[in-house]
Amino acid sequence: MRRVATTLVAIAAVWVLYFARANAWFRLYPAIVVFVFLALFASSLFGTPLAEVFARKMGEKLDDRGVAYCRNVTRAWVVFLLLHFAVTVATVFMSREIWALYNGCIAYLLMGTMFLGEWIVRKRVKRG
Repeated sequence: MRRVATTLVAIAAVWVLYFARANAWFRLYPAIVVFVFLALFASSLFGTPLAEVFARKMGEKLDDRGVAYCRNVTRAWVVFLLLHFAVTVATVFMSREIWALYNGCIAYLLMGTMFLGEWIVRKRVKRG
């Protein structure tokens, strides 16, 4: 059900952006995407954290320590996405060049750094 709701919100956002045809609305698109991911990760903390869902789908056998680690990883992503969302919204009100630099380059470097950092930490945690 959550997937359907997220899809409907995304479709509605695209239609609003399409019909608005204002640069500010189109520049909000990355913020909307980040917000959807933030909402998904944050809401998963009330049930099974998304990091645990991903780990189990990849065939990981998780003990209590692994489940706790996944919850902490999900929390870390919530913090990251919250900060990323704030900066993404802020860039809407900045020059087009700054908006493009952040949303087209820096944001991807930051997400890659987050993935790499979590991978390194996970390898160390698994070793003991």
